[in-house]
Amino acid sequence: MHAPARADVTTQESMSLDAAGIVKMHGSTLERTSGDKQRKDSEFHCEGFMSLLCGNTKTGDIIRIDRSLEWQLRPDKKSYLETPFPTPEQRALAQKKMQDTLDKMKQCQQQQPQKTAPAAADTSKCDLSPPRIEVKQTDEHTSLAGHDARKSSVNMTQTCTDKDTGDVCEMVYGLDVWLTGDEIAGTADRRAFARAYMKKLGLEENSAAVKGAAQQFLAQYAGTMKELSAKAGDLKGYPLRTTFRFSMGGEHCGKAKQSSSQNDDSSQGGGGLAAKAASKLLGGLLAKKSSSSTPDPNQPPAAAPGAAPTTQIIAFTVETTAIDTAAIPAEQFELPAGWTPEQPKASRNEEFTCPTNGK
Repeated sequence: MHAPARADVTTQESMSLDAAGIVKMHGSTLERTSGDKQRKDSEFHCEGFMSLLCGNTKTGDIIRIDRSLEWQLRPDKKSYLETPFPTPEQRALAQKKMQDTLDKMKQCQQQQPQKTAPAAADTSKCDLSPPRIEVKQTDEHTSLAGHDARKSSVNMTQTCTDKDTGDVCEMVYGLDVWLTGDEIAGTADRRAFARAYMKKLGLEENSAAVKGAAQQFLAQYAGTMKELSAKAGDLKGYPLRTTFRFSMGGEHCGKAKQSSSQNDDSSQGGGGLAAKAASKLLGGLLAKKSSSSTPDPNQPPAAAPGAAPTTQIIAFTVETTAIDTAAIPAEQFELPAGWTPEQPKASRNEEFTCPTNGK
């Protein structure tokens, strides 16, 4: 019985990051997949003063499952770094090291209450309410990558209450997903490549250990994650655009903002409480936003008159902009002519140690 033939597929994605209008980044990724070969070319740039730090950055990766190696491309230097896939012995050693580190981290957790009691007391002043999760399927439609997509939203709301002052800040984690019910060409081929790549790296055999480790440190969020996953599971379709948002506000959080804005920034302590820090940041952001008359399309709708003030802290969007199943030239999965190899840097074999004195 012959395996089904795989088609070539090329996808283009865009990304944008807006951190309160202070840090703005934009980027795009072109991914080409053909059987057991895949190439990704990415570039991003920053706006405003951040452009002095990150400017325009280009990266590339070519994964060759058939050759058991990966090439990391450095377009600015016209060079590449070749990394062979790990051997079974190397994978076993890495898994043992990960387990040893997890065991030491658990020992650190057992020692933590005695060593860092003051820090624990500070964080305990912020009371977090049980999260409220809301899933909404809207009637908003748009065309993305040539497909009709419908907007759905998943919001988790939590309040942080300062037990000393009574200040309350509401935190909203939002996920907007534009889903299409159309069949997306090449989806099965990309998934087949991902499965083959994971198997080649030996990640399938280690998945149980990885999941177990994650569950140890996410146990306190297990209930929330389970509820969120269950409700989000009702949303059907292929995601063509996804936006994650985090916003803060609330009437009482605004009052705390007004009082803290009267103090000089330098007089604020480095520790503080989550609510105080949030309200101070909120004050600066609201002042910055109110000075601009141009609406930001990434911002949520303005609050109605008399409603508690809120502001968006961060928004991150990923969107599929194009999908093509035309044949991909074989040279796209080869090293560019004239590029020079780089020597890998020696790895530092450091042992994990518990933090001391709360650091």
